[in-house]
Amino acid sequence: MLGRQSTPGAKSVQGRFNLLLLEDGEYFLDDFSVFRYPDPVFTCLTFHHCKQRKVQGRLKLCTRSLMFEPQDQILPILKLPFRDMAVAPCGEIFEDETKTVYLSFESAIAVEMKERGLDQPYVTRSLSDSSVMSAKFIFSVTHSKVHDVVDAIAPLWTLAHTKNILNKIDEEKRLAPMLDHRHTDVFDPSLLADFRERPLLKRGKVVNRIVPLLKYPGTLMLTNQRVYFQPAQVNNVGDPVLNFAYTKVAALHKRRHMLKQCGLEVRLQDGSSHFYSFETMKDRDEIYDLLLPNLRHVEEHQRLPEMLAKWQQRAISNFEYLSFLNDQAGRTTNDLTQYPVFPWVVADYTSAELDLTDPRSFRDLSKPVGALNSERLAYFRQRFEAMPSGMEAEGLPPPFLYGTHYSTPGYVLFYLVRMAPEYMLCLQNGKFDAADRLFRSIAGTWQSCLTNHADLKELIPAFYDTEASAEWLANVKNLDLGTTQQLERVGDVELPPWAHTPREFVAKLREALESDYVSAHLHEWIDLIFGFKQQGPEAIAADNLFYYLSYEGAVNLETISDPIEKCSFEAQIQEFGQTPKLLFASPHPARADIDGTVELAPAEPIVASPPVATPLAATPAPAPLPQASPEKDQVASASSTRRSVFGFSRPSLSLTGIKASIMRRMERKNWGWNLDGQSPGSGGMWEESLPHYIHSEYVVCKRGADLTWRKGAFRDAKFVFSTAADGTFKLSSSSDGVVRRSYTCGGPAVACDVSPDEKFVFFAALDSHVYMVAMETGRVGKLPVGTAVVALAVLDDTRFVTADATGVVKVWQYGATGMLATPVATLGDTGAALTCLDVNSDGTLAVVGSAAGSVAMYDLRSLSCLATLQVSSDKIVAVSLAMAGTHCVCATEDSELVVVGTDGQEQARLQLPDDASIQCMVSDGTYAITGSANGGIYIWQLQTESMELEKKCIVSIGHAQKRSVTTVTVSATGQSIVAGSEDGSVRLWSMKKKAVRGRLGYFTS
Repeated sequence: MLGRQSTPGAKSVQGRFNLLLLEDGEYFLDDFSVFRYPDPVFTCLTFHHCKQRKVQGRLKLCTRSLMFEPQDQILPILKLPFRDMAVAPCGEIFEDETKTVYLSFESAIAVEMKERGLDQPYVTRSLSDSSVMSAKFIFSVTHSKVHDVVDAIAPLWTLAHTKNILNKIDEEKRLAPMLDHRHTDVFDPSLLADFRERPLLKRGKVVNRIVPLLKYPGTLMLTNQRVYFQPAQVNNVGDPVLNFAYTKVAALHKRRHMLKQCGLEVRLQDGSSHFYSFETMKDRDEIYDLLLPNLRHVEEHQRLPEMLAKWQQRAISNFEYLSFLNDQAGRTTNDLTQYPVFPWVVADYTSAELDLTDPRSFRDLSKPVGALNSERLAYFRQRFEAMPSGMEAEGLPPPFLYGTHYSTPGYVLFYLVRMAPEYMLCLQNGKFDAADRLFRSIAGTWQSCLTNHADLKELIPAFYDTEASAEWLANVKNLDLGTTQQLERVGDVELPPWAHTPREFVAKLREALESDYVSAHLHEWIDLIFGFKQQGPEAIAADNLFYYLSYEGAVNLETISDPIEKCSFEAQIQEFGQTPKLLFASPHPARADIDGTVELAPAEPIVASPPVATPLAATPAPAPLPQASPEKDQVASASSTRRSVFGFSRPSLSLTGIKASIMRRMERKNWGWNLDGQSPGSGGMWEESLPHYIHSEYVVCKRGADLTWRKGAFRDAKFVFSTAADGTFKLSSSSDGVVRRSYTCGGPAVACDVSPDEKFVFFAALDSHVYMVAMETGRVGKLPVGTAVVALAVLDDTRFVTADATGVVKVWQYGATGMLATPVATLGDTGAALTCLDVNSDGTLAVVGSAAGSVAMYDLRSLSCLATLQVSSDKIVAVSLAMAGTHCVCATEDSELVVVGTDGQEQARLQLPDDASIQCMVSDGTYAITGSANGGIYIWQLQTESMELEKKCIVSIGHAQKRSVTTVTVSATGQSIVAGSEDGSVRLWSMKKKAVRGRLGYFTS
């Protein structure tokens, strides 16, 4: 469990600061003793009086920020990002008499952390116009010279403001000159515990010590008596050296780390363990071979037959045997991507008493979690059959049943958030997940695992460990975990009726694990997780096949030279976890089958190289595209996108498996509005931005990027993806209109959409091509489609759908290196030119509108037409599917809004006034927003809860744009509206910070 980790720096006196407070990819470099002084201008005091109010603390120099940790525990730690400092920190004199030089700088943003020493969500303060805190920071350095500190900061500030840094790889290359000399293979012999010790290596081995979510660089040295780990001068917040004697070692294991056979774990007799990741497998094996002669007292770790016999003879318990199998399969509490996995065994969480003599009280251990629900399994099987096979050379993954794994870093933190909240805050960019998605109820979690297509998680050892603390089930730290939509405060985990305390719950689960029923069937679950049903044809037959990258040996990262591709693989596995090492190559004998035998799998996996080829539709380029995420239902509980200084992010995930694709599409499905009929004069709840003239001609399509990092007024619309009639695709900042990415194609660009992980953008042009842009590398793939595509939508991580001017809807496949040259499905000819397209949140339903006024709906699972309807005699301007895909809203050229059910039946119709002539429309099924030719934007309430049509305009924004509004969209949270205009401009309206959530005020022109 996380609470048992032996973390470097355990004896440190650094106080509240720790590496979990850093961003992903950020390093801690130096620490200075300082005093902070109030800003004399802001406080209207003389500097003499400011000196009397100084605050003592430590200033941490990190690669992306300065962090000030006050000595007073009540005050929060302040994180001051370099990217938010318009001018580099410098020396400044405030007193003519003393000529003392102080470190001085201004920051537009300050992030407050660990106030009063509590693990609570970080508070981001905008200081530009703040009346609470000054944007100017003044420090005196007590044991160093200010100019030395300024010189150390200068290159880091410059790097943060370098505009051509595209991704984390570029950043690390620029940091190398500053970091390499801090992390070397030179070991300091003065650190030896006994001067008589003899080093076994001429130079140490460069390693990283791995602990959950973190790595500590350092140098490993072996002597004839001890193992030494000397921390590097990077991320060094702990002891100067860590060492342990060979006599203290209880076990030694070769491990894999981030898909590489480069890990080594040493477990000590006191229960602690040390996990080291080496640069190469050769280095790891060299150390392993040197250690073995000094560890003759350690039993051979390859003891599977012996432990199997003990288990069958009941000399060890089911819990002990599963713990052993996890250990042998490379599962370790030091690495959240390979955390030990235990099964759900109980299926009854509603009865007053748990009857362990009733087989109905137990889960079917012969099936994986994904196969426990036959209806859900039918969906997975149908999707599996529809996946193309044998196309790995064209960049497509092998077919799989589940893209969501049963063990991920997010799942571990989902269960342990109450015990280790700082880890979830680290993974979640300083916040807990939404209250409705947190671990609140045992019964609710089990039900989600049975019914949710994106939730297949198993359990962790804590559910059965009666010797460990049960604090992970109780909110003993009184954490503010939020309030659900039902206004219920999240506190302790709700236990089933048959358990009254956390300890009783764990004890009864342990009793169930050791029961006769589980003992008789546990071998079936072992076959799925550790045995012959884990991979290949047997996995398919057992409905147990996961995404290929999760399996050991699927990819050998040491053979991949391209750093971006390697980083992409690592990011995926960091988010989605790994399947345990294969232990058994034949069926595992039952506990009662004492005479049964089992064939062991090879000790070393066969490592394959990933297929590398350029598909016909991909444009050759020096660097391949990053690998796409496995699929839209991939999950990691504490979703996790740890922010990058350059605005790039890893795939966004959430505790219930709702990925970026679903979150992004929720901008059109579930805005959470509750318009209460206020008068237009009660406005003032919304802020509007100045128009940003991004394109030279009218904007025809846009998408808002709902990134995890949210800042200021534009808290949920940081970037805008847009295409226009001038033939350009652009990625721009919603706050200032600065264009971050731009590409020009051969004709008017008419549609765009973003992949679930926001790594790829697809857009269509009237030059009969679809373009695929890799956001991290800038590489562009070009697919000739033969006809002009008028609308496009991404379905998941492998498919997108297009609607063209000839009336045909096509489904296409894409992968890591580009798009397939031919469609995987053609859904028929509607008989008229298509004008618009929309898909539901899970990519199973599509609706298209035509120039002849007809609407067609398609089931993308069976690739069949569900219904067609003649809505109007005029052109369909826009279609928008409602939440859950139960009905859609159609906007016609004659300014009508028509609600149509998925059965093809018209449900409601609203005729709009002439001055609201519809040019574009978006809807969540309850409200519709329309853009008009006169530049106005209007919000209409389509239905009440009783489904009665409200024929009135709820909100109007007269002259929202100077020219005709050509496209409009709403952010995921419903708190921002973005509109594009005929003059090529984009404008954003954002709900003010003090506005009440769920209440939408009126716009004013």
